[in-house]
Amino acid sequence: MRILIILLALGLTIGGLVSGASAQAGKAFLWNGTHWQQVSEDGKIGYIFGIGNLADFEMKAAGGKKPACISRAFVDDLKARTVQQIVQEVDKFYRENPSKQDTSVIEVILQRCTKSCPGEVPKK
Repeated sequence: MRILIILLALGLTIGGLVSGASAQAGKAFLWNGTHWQQVSEDGKIGYIFGIGNLADFEMKAAGGKKPACISRAFVDDLKARTVQQIVQEVDKFYRENPSKQDTSVIEVILQRCTKSCPGEVPKK
């Protein structure tokens, strides 16, 4: 548990340092392949734990209601795979798709989860 807290803190710290310039410009900041490749392995692991923590929070906040599909799918994905496997998958994506370095890291991570979520049904 202590290592999890340390990794999460490290990931958030690195994220804050990397995003400082963009945040000051008033734009939303999302890590992309360029940022991902500049971060240490521990920073990458902390990033994944941070997303997992947010998904867990959303699941708990939903109470008895149905939580968002993507959060539920990511929590389930973390039960089936290790954080290291997710990091390796993101590394592989950017390595095999050099023209997609501007794709956000969170999009790469959650692509797998969105496949298990039904599309929004239009209201009549």
